[in-house]
Amino acid sequence: MVKKNKIPVYSDDDDSFLGFIINDNTTWQAVTIFGYLISLTTSRNEAEAVLKEKGPDYLKGIWQYYDKDERDWFPCVIKQAFEQRVVVNRTNTLGYQDPDDYKQVVIEDPTENDLIKST
Repeated sequence: MVKKNKIPVYSDDDDSFLGFIINDNTTWQAVTIFGYLISLTTSRNEAEAVLKEKGPDYLKGIWQYYDKDERDWFPCVIKQAFEQRVVVNRTNTLGYQDPDDYKQVVIEDPTENDLIKST
């Protein structure tokens, strides 16, 4: 993610941090708080609207992370997200944590090479 031109967006209701919008000189991007692309838009207002509508809920649901130790992708849920770090819990494909397979992982500077939204 481009570090310059990042504009933080906060909720109008409770002033919680929703994510960033980024202007790359051709489009505007609405991205999660750790930089994962939610949507490309043509204007700043559209990008802000996407974050205000989808930002908080976008982190919910099932994601997949790449476990470098096991060299494989696993389903997970995001427990905490920060600009430079994400904490995930391994789950099954339905998003439930199996005590026999539980693992909590901290991903530093996550990218689409190690953390992706499940479809």
